[in-house]
Amino acid sequence: MSDDLKLPELLIDGQKIDGRTAIARRYRDQLAGLNVQLGGSPSIAESMLMRRAATLTTLCERDELKILNGEQIDEHNYRQNAGVLKGILINLGTVKKSRDIRGDDYRTYDPHTQAVLDAD
Repeated sequence: MSDDLKLPELLIDGQKIDGRTAIARRYRDQLAGLNVQLGGSPSIAESMLMRRAATLTTLCERDELKILNGEQIDEHNYRQNAGVLKGILINLGTVKKSRDIRGDDYRTYDPHTQAVLDAD
């Protein structure tokens, strides 16, 4: 993220968050990516939605890790989180409702998705 698009200090429920844990860094990465996508000056409402999106992304990724490690997850909860996340991202204007994904060129994916796809 460029220096001119720095995020404000991360406060949740009035408490400053220690961003040194792996999950906090991933959460902040999600916020940073959304912040850049929205031009670096999100409104208060957009900031609220961005935090929800980052939280849901973190929850979905947690479940995806469990699946990849052969563990069971609450599939209904996962689908619900993914669906709500999609709705938030659409409301933020960061994704289209549908698009052609038949192509095999995934170089435009975020680094995390590309790393997962390249892991074969």
